[in-house]
Amino acid sequence: MRPSRGSGGREYSAGVTKKEWVAGVIVRVCQGLAARSVKLRLLIDAVVEQLFVTRQMVLRPVAPRYTPEQLTARTETYNDASERYFAGYKDEAYLLGKPYTDTVNFARRLFDIGVIVHWLRLSPGEVVAELGAGTCWLSHFLNRFGCRTIAIDVSPTALKMGRELFERDPLTNWTLEPEFRVYDGHRLPLPDSHVDKMLVYDAFHHVPNQAEILREMARVLKDGGVVAMCEPGSGHGRSELSRLEEAEWGVLENDIFVEELEVLALASGFSRLNVVPINLPLSIEVPAHRLRDFLLGKQLRQYWSQWSQAFQDVNYILIYKGEYMPTTRNPQTPWAKIEPLAERVEMQAGESATLQVRVTNTGDTRWLTGIPDQPGWTRLGAHLHNRQPGTPAVDYDWLRHELPHDVLPGDEVMLDVELPAIDTPGDYRAVFDLVAEQVLWFAHRASPVAELQLTVR
Repeated sequence: MRPSRGSGGREYSAGVTKKEWVAGVIVRVCQGLAARSVKLRLLIDAVVEQLFVTRQMVLRPVAPRYTPEQLTARTETYNDASERYFAGYKDEAYLLGKPYTDTVNFARRLFDIGVIVHWLRLSPGEVVAELGAGTCWLSHFLNRFGCRTIAIDVSPTALKMGRELFERDPLTNWTLEPEFRVYDGHRLPLPDSHVDKMLVYDAFHHVPNQAEILREMARVLKDGGVVAMCEPGSGHGRSELSRLEEAEWGVLENDIFVEELEVLALASGFSRLNVVPINLPLSIEVPAHRLRDFLLGKQLRQYWSQWSQAFQDVNYILIYKGEYMPTTRNPQTPWAKIEPLAERVEMQAGESATLQVRVTNTGDTRWLTGIPDQPGWTRLGAHLHNRQPGTPAVDYDWLRHELPHDVLPGDEVMLDVELPAIDTPGDYRAVFDLVAEQVLWFAHRASPVAELQLTVR
């Protein structure tokens, strides 16, 4: 490697910045001093580790083979290549059996799905569009989870296989009305603000006109919606496998640089782009007798080197439209302050009574109210107990009362609650809580309940 001359007259290898060269010199000096003294070694180890970490995280994007204008001009060509790929693929059983038939990458697929579903804050009942769905195996997975899926792809053959995959499974939930939509590579066939969440799994690096498609994704996504992507990182487009795919099928194998993607996303109507720094290779094995040393950072250099490489190999990307707010479909901190405007109520046996209750949203989660019989439908509820504490509930689902509208964090509502009739005279306790139907009672997340003393005569 031909040496370069720095501004101070020193020579250092081409491709290494002056800062990196200086860091290397400091590391070598520190290591020399550390060999002479145990105390110095303990002190210097922290410095060496920090300099190593700094050097490891230098990301070097390479120049793309095509300009954005050249890629956009080839959109139809890449669309045709995608259709040829699915129409000409000889092992249809492999495509229809994914991810199970992809034995080499099976564990990675499961890991990827877990990351995507977790960070999308995905929950049953949401409308989810998958862009670049291919044979729709991931959309089918989400259908079984309870989402209304819209699979979108430029290949009619791929979507035909996807529909067949849905039809083969007797447990497919057709009441969710799964959709399979071909698009032309330019405009997504959906109305404005139509979907709650979007996901793109290992497909956006095939998109030539990324700026145009990002604008379309922002258009069809509701305010507060999220896009999750799992995409290969730097160097993917120049890998041997990518070159073979391009040579055989003519598909686009591109690199994804998250810094550049962030600029495009913000210009397309999104509010922010985040990256989740995690990857399957980071789930390393540590001998039990060395666990304490590992937790103290004794193997930071080895682990960080693996972490930084894995982080650059695969990108888990989250793109937000507006401010995301958790809802009772997938709550984060569903807390409520419940205030019955009486401490005790007397009722006649067999007759109902009325009670005013003030309810305040003290958490960070939007309470959904206009979705009867769907997950996350939020109502005031109450369990009926005998007066004596510690006894089983007489009627666990004694009361449900509607909320007048969605309740945002910080808002309060006043309710005129009709207490159901109790036929047997005696002393009772009503324990009030909020319930997100088919999801949880708020008390399961440490939200305080309120008690009311009842006397039935």
